[in-house]
Amino acid sequence: VQEDRRSSLTIIMASISEWYAGKNVLITGATGFMGKVLVEKLLRSCPDINTLYILVRPKAGQSMSERVQDMMKCK
Repeated sequence: VQEDRRSSLTIIMASISEWYAGKNVLITGATGFMGKVLVEKLLRSCPDINTLYILVRPKAGQSMSERVQDMMKCK
């Protein structure tokens, strides 16, 4: 049973990677917790994504570029 789950998960991940191959993806909320998780998962699991766009707004006294820099710090 465990082996069946692993093989079906491998098939699903392969199809997700194939679906995103060559595509441009826009993500809103990329600096939040789930947004960071989604960006990391797409970058790690889908190496053939063409372009990953993130929409960021200024918030809490931080500019857009400061928020992106904080997001990229791996903290």
